[in-house]
Amino acid sequence: MVSPVSEGLFRDLRKLADWFSTGADRATSLDRQRFATLVKRLGATAVPLLGRELRSGDTRRREAARSALSAIAAHGDVARARVTAELHAIAAGAVGDDAKVVALGLLSELGEHADAQFADPAGIRVRAAIALASQLETAADLASAADLMVHQLEAADVVQMLEVMADAAPAAAHRLAGELTLRLDVAGELRDRIALVIAAIAPRLAPEPAAAPSPRIAPTGLAVVLVDAAARLVVIASRRITGERRWRRWAVLIGASGRIDDSLHEDDAGFDGDASSLVARLCSEGYRVASTDPMRAHEVVAAAARRTAESTRALPSAYYLGRDLLDLADAHWSRDALGDRCGDPSSAALARAIELVAAGDHARAVAMLEHCDPDHPTRMADAAAALAVAQIALGRPAAALVALDRALAAEPDWPLHHWNQAAALHQLGDTRGCYHALRRFVATSAQPTGLCADPEQPARVACAERLIAQLERTARITGRSLGRRSLRGRLRGTTTS
Repeated sequence: MVSPVSEGLFRDLRKLADWFSTGADRATSLDRQRFATLVKRLGATAVPLLGRELRSGDTRRREAARSALSAIAAHGDVARARVTAELHAIAAGAVGDDAKVVALGLLSELGEHADAQFADPAGIRVRAAIALASQLETAADLASAADLMVHQLEAADVVQMLEVMADAAPAAAHRLAGELTLRLDVAGELRDRIALVIAAIAPRLAPEPAAAPSPRIAPTGLAVVLVDAAARLVVIASRRITGERRWRRWAVLIGASGRIDDSLHEDDAGFDGDASSLVARLCSEGYRVASTDPMRAHEVVAAAARRTAESTRALPSAYYLGRDLLDLADAHWSRDALGDRCGDPSSAALARAIELVAAGDHARAVAMLEHCDPDHPTRMADAAAALAVAQIALGRPAAALVALDRALAAEPDWPLHHWNQAAALHQLGDTRGCYHALRRFVATSAQPTGLCADPEQPARVACAERLIAQLERTARITGRSLGRRSLRGRLRGTTTS
């Protein structure tokens, strides 16, 4: 005999299945309310059914299942364990890539880590980048996305995400990259690579119309500055989220040293999340209200952030998430540091281009080298040489020779420039030029240079000497001269020995 409780659960599960099969794509607000009631009543019992719907190829059914699983996970430890187990099974199973992405995203929100193998990794990266770009509407969105990337992605993955996003949504990628460079917890090497992405995107962005200078606008929302007898400050800022009843709230604790000791950001402080209750509690602990002027709050936190950045080179993660509530933007950077925070895009471009040449990605290397300063005294030869190697690999010897002329003007005795010149002239069929470039390579290789430590250099020299001998032998047999062309000879088509 089936118990009334079991019969009720079975009936609710049948209603839930029917809702997915017939109403998920056209649900009214009343239908969605009934759906939420069913999910709440079923709890963890609905997890297997919702897991099947999460594997669905229908986007709306998949998203509805995701929302329901998220709600169930909040019901307690047991329900959360059931949900995370189902999500791990989806991430590791033989299901579509879209279902795995949704499962991984929800696991991440629940503080769980998981790995997944995708059938189309490149396509997933593009879709993820487009989805992320579509969510970057406000300064808070940018700060949240940057914080997530810094704490959950490796440096190479951060750059790859930005590069993929740059192709799909360059404006959003540019804003996100700029937000990342404002963070003190981004390593210098990663900062240089992000600067390179910014430099590559900038020419593709539509120019912004020039605006007349205007005074700083006071931050919107509520703000209060409190101080205690030990000269410690607490600054609280809050703002009601547009179109919603909930509030965002941010609190910054500034020690007597004038540096930020701690920070707390609440993205959802509830329906009554303004500062009043928190201020009252702090006042009961010995603080007193010093100011309710948002501009004063801005000045206090900006000064503390700069002092903290200069002394410790670190700020709490919550600082970045809440600073838009006081319109702080880049206020934690001093003016001198702000000018250098992106590193040198030209240096970063050269370093990345050399990496691409070594990896065989010559087309991208050529595009990257366009961001190098060709007249920079310490980079000109390296940039020209890298460009020449890439152009030779792409079958563009004439372009390579132009670059090599610049490299040789800066470093006439560097053997590899002559070696690459020989390769370019060989592609052009210039036997005489190739012969003399090889001879200059051998001659300069006899001098002490950094190439002495290159394990491939002896093989290059041996190859050059063998080619020189072959060219001389061919010239003797055919009766053709390998002599250099003088200026008069070039005009008349004759040579000199």
